[in-house]
Amino acid sequence: MILEPLLFIIYVNDLPCGVNQFANPVIYADDTSVLVSAKNLEDLKSKVDSTLHHIVDWFSFNGLTLNMDKTNIIKFHSNHSQNQPHQCDSDNYAIKEVININLLGLELDNHINWKKHVIKILPKLSRACYAVRAMCPISCMTTLKMIYFACFRSIINYGIIFGGNSTECKKVFLAQKKIIRIMTGSRPRTSCKPLFQSLGILTIPSQYILSLMNFELQNQERFTPSIEVHNFNTRN
Repeated sequence: MILEPLLFIIYVNDLPCGVNQFANPVIYADDTSVLVSAKNLEDLKSKVDSTLHHIVDWFSFNGLTLNMDKTNIIKFHSNHSQNQPHQCDSDNYAIKEVININLLGLELDNHINWKKHVIKILPKLSRACYAVRAMCPISCMTTLKMIYFACFRSIINYGIIFGGNSTECKKVFLAQKKIIRIMTGSRPRTSCKPLFQSLGILTIPSQYILSLMNFELQNQERFTPSIEVHNFNTRN
């Protein structure tokens, strides 16, 4: 049994305790993110500075050092709002603001339009298409579907509930159609609808809807039924 991961989790278990009053900490293994929200810029700056101060104090008290090369701040905002840079300084720690970050394999930018993430995964999807094309002459459909689910679907399905409705996903959908045509030996302009049905493979829009439904069923306590919000009949 490997104890190092368990001991590390126990060691940092109390880190969120003081941060909870300012922000929402998210810890996964050795990756720690802090989500700060506010109604205006001044409150946001105050909460960010207070959060950073607590984290620095916690690191110092526990004999640790904050890795500034891996610590950044990103401010999410709409395309129409003006972004005012914010420099975080606390006890000789200066955290720079960036416009995109990698969060557990997801490429996020400050507008959350998923363009960076799609650019990242498209080469991987192209390699999956090449693998299927190379195996077609010597493999049956069962093997090709195994390659598809292992090398293609696993990539597009990761984080799909967050960016599955993005306009950038059209490029991913085109790649999915391409690999389906390769698997079935179809011509480039062949309609893919019957091909998806014959293979029993969901399209990206369908997989997005299914993933959202599964998430809602597994987390019903997070959602408020409309009947608890108002008594108006919105169906008629």
